Amino acid sequence: MMRIIVLAFFLLIAVIALAFSLLNFHLVEINLYITSIKIPLAVALTIELFAGIFIGFLAAFIHILKLKSQYRVLSKKITKTKTGK
Repeated sequence: MMRIIVLAFFLLIAVIALAFSLLNFHLVEINLYITSIKIPLAVALTIELFAGIFIGFLAAFIHILKLKSQYRVLSKKITKTKTGK
């Protein structure tokens, strides 16, 4: 039952995204300092969305690595405390 609800939710999001893309198909010019390109607005927004998701995952990954490092240090301290060294 839960799979059907999740599938319906993602299908609804996909339909809304498709409608948004079709409504915003105007060309926009993006200046890249060296050159400029013209792409549809929906494509530009999609690229920005995925860039933001990537940056968010990268930040979370770095935070997780720091936490794992702290965990290892604390685990070693606990082991030393238990053994009495």
